Amino acid sequence: MVKLEKITSDLFPRLYKAFLHDDDPLSTEDDWRNVFDYAWDHGEGYSGYAMLDNDEVVGMMAMVFSRRCINGVERKLCNLHTWWVREDYRGRSLAMLRPILRLNEYTITHFTPCDRVRAVTKRLGFKDLNSQLRILLPQPFSGRRASSRGANLDFDVSQIAEKVSSIDQQVLLDHLPYRPGNVLLQSGGRECYILYTHVVRHRLPYCHVHYISNKELYWENETAIRAALLRRHPARFVAVDDRLTADMKFRHSFKFWAPAHALYKSDMVVPNQIDNLYSDVVFLSLTGLPDMSHELGRRVRSLIPGVAEEKRGSQQQAGV
Repeated sequence: MVKLEKITSDLFPRLYKAFLHDDDPLSTEDDWRNVFDYAWDHGEGYSGYAMLDNDEVVGMMAMVFSRRCINGVERKLCNLHTWWVREDYRGRSLAMLRPILRLNEYTITHFTPCDRVRAVTKRLGFKDLNSQLRILLPQPFSGRRASSRGANLDFDVSQIAEKVSSIDQQVLLDHLPYRPGNVLLQSGGRECYILYTHVVRHRLPYCHVHYISNKELYWENETAIRAALLRRHPARFVAVDDRLTADMKFRHSFKFWAPAHALYKSDMVVPNQIDNLYSDVVFLSLTGLPDMSHELGRRVRSLIPGVAEEKRGSQQQAGV
C-alpha cells in the first residue's frame, strides 16, 4: 500500500539509503542529516514527506520550515528541495504536492527545481523568482582594506554573535551547523551582517553572498568586502543574487543568467524580500551556475584594462 508519511529523524537513514547517498557526491551523510534535522524551533515537527510502499521508500519531498522577520513582521517560510520519486511511481508524484498546497500561511520557495517540477508547480500557482546573479570580479588596485576608510570587517563568529542584533544573531546560530562564512562590517556606528558560502563546484570556486542585513552600508563598502572575501578564500569572484541588489551599481561586474529557475508562492512577501537563508542552497553550498570558465575569462578581458592587450601581446610573441 502506497502512503505519504511525514519525515522525522528516525526516517532519515532510509531516505539516505534510498536516494540521498547518490544525489550529491560533495555532500556527506552528516551534511544531509543536518539538512533534515535542523535544530531551530519552527513549529511543525517534520521536514517533508516520504512516499512509502509497504515501508519501502519510493519518493520524497524535503522541506525546510523557518520563521523570519521581514519588514518588522514575522513570516512563515517553507523551502522545498530534493523532490524525488522512483521512476515506476512517477504517476503518483502530484500526491506529494497536495499537503504543501495547504500551507496557506507560508511563503513557499523552491530554488533548485528541475524543468519537470517547474512545469507542474507553475500550473499550481507558483511564480518565477529571479535567479540572475551579479558576478563581482577582482578589481585592479582594490586592495585597500575597509579599515583604511574608517570601517572594520570582522570574521570572528564569536565576536559577531555578540555584536549583531538579536534577529541576525539567530540567523548566525541557526546556520552554524552548515559552516557558512560570516562577516560583520562596522562603520560610523552602523553595522551590516553578511552571510555567504564558499562554493567549490565546476572547478570554479567563488563566494556567494546570501544575506545582507544593511544594504546601504554594504553598497558603500562593497569593494572592500569583495576584496576581503577574495583574500580570505581561494575564489575567482563573488556572486550576489540580483533580486537582492537590483538597485545597486557595481564596478567590474556583470549579470549572469542562472539556468536553475527558482520558484515561489506567496501572498505576503515580494521577490526582493526573499533571500536564500534556511534553504538547501546555503545548507549544501549549492550553485545555480554552469561551468562558466570560458565566459568568465571573456568578461575579465573585456572589463579589466590591459588584460586583453597583454594576452594579444603574448600571442604575438608566441607566433600565434
